[in-house]
Amino acid sequence: MSPTDSARQNDGQGRMSRRNFLRLGGMSVLGSVLAACGAATTAPAPAPAETGPTTSAAPVLQGAKVQFLGGPWSFLPELDTVIDEFFLDWGKQNNVTVTFERDAQILPKIQTAIETRSGASIIQYASPPTFLANALVDVTDIVAELDSEGGGYLPAAPFQMVFDGKWLGVPIGQHNWFINYRQDWFREEGYETFPDTWEEVLKVGAKLKAKGRPYGMTFSDQAPGDGNGVPRLILWAFGGKEFNEDGSLALDSDETMAALEFAIRLHNEAGDPGETGFDDSGNNAGFLAGKFSMVPNVNTVYLPATKNDPALAEAMNHALPPKGPAGRFGYGQLPWWGILNHVQGADLDASKALMRDFLSMKNFGKFYKAGQGYILPLLPNYENEPIWPEDPKLAIAKEMFQLALPPGYALPYQTKLSSLIYDKILIGKLFSQAATTGNARAALDGVLKDIEDLKLLA
Repeated sequence: MSPTDSARQNDGQGRMSRRNFLRLGGMSVLGSVLAACGAATTAPAPAPAETGPTTSAAPVLQGAKVQFLGGPWSFLPELDTVIDEFFLDWGKQNNVTVTFERDAQILPKIQTAIETRSGASIIQYASPPTFLANALVDVTDIVAELDSEGGGYLPAAPFQMVFDGKWLGVPIGQHNWFINYRQDWFREEGYETFPDTWEEVLKVGAKLKAKGRPYGMTFSDQAPGDGNGVPRLILWAFGGKEFNEDGSLALDSDETMAALEFAIRLHNEAGDPGETGFDDSGNNAGFLAGKFSMVPNVNTVYLPATKNDPALAEAMNHALPPKGPAGRFGYGQLPWWGILNHVQGADLDASKALMRDFLSMKNFGKFYKAGQGYILPLLPNYENEPIWPEDPKLAIAKEMFQLALPPGYALPYQTKLSSLIYDKILIGKLFSQAATTGNARAALDGVLKDIEDLKLLA
């Protein structure tokens, strides 16, 4: 049983109980999780607490260069501001030149840096890092310090980041998908709060669609974020999953078929016709335009509404994902930072030092606070830090913090194949094909063939 499955075992709704959350959160990641991969069983001692400046003075870094490469936080540019301000101030204090490059299509830029062994030193990415394993520096030493300070990473962190006994990157948090819905419209249908089961969601959704108020479910392979997250909320709730614990593929199952058949009904009876081709902005735009009654997403629907359409913000609310036959499941995407292994000498020392300083709790809390629930921590000691949204309509973030699971969660750790399935958005393709054609079996057979082709790359 994987650590994540253990956390879910005692809760029939597929969510971490608080007891298991705290128990697992307090585990030493280096001592108990990496041991399963044959890594050292004793974590390095945490660094002494700093009492002076917020960055570590290191004269040996003088003249070093750090080049940051990542995608922009386009939905919440305040996050880029937090990064830029800290990095530039840190560079001045340590006599290090810090530069930035951001591109929404970041993977080609990362691949170019790897192939040319030049350019970027620190990279920011969201897909599991296993397919980049040969190009990344082992950052276990950084993780050990953050793990000790933060009370032990939640199981999703090592699951996503550990490969062959080393940490390929440092997870900077998790995006959690929750339900954004028009509370005023649901009240008109007799629901004071959002329905608790997917079957009830379908029932009321048919009534809403009949009034021109459809759902905006991203059953699509055109959206790296929503296209990976939204379909899994249903796949897992109906008992389907991508893999078994032994690494074998589990997708071809009665449970997957049940999830797809339900998704077809949800699309046809309650969903917007265009949802099978949404990109990551499609459901946001539709909801903000007053078209959709419900979309699963992070807080990037609500926050723009508070600024640009206060009446809409007042009319909407958030809820946990509904339950299915297998329980209630949340989905989490883990963006991470890694260091490319062509970086050497003082540049490598500077990259590591910068990551250590910025990701320490005393500094990184500002990043979480700026996100207002857009990105949530993976270290339980943040639970009592002043980083959580003050808006009561975003209070659900603290529950999602404990509920979310990563893609391929039944595996002990992510594999190259599971990360490629994620990167190619194949679960989004599966649901898109099923909903578009109405043929769940053909959609599943097509994606199973895609996965067989991916095995040649894994």
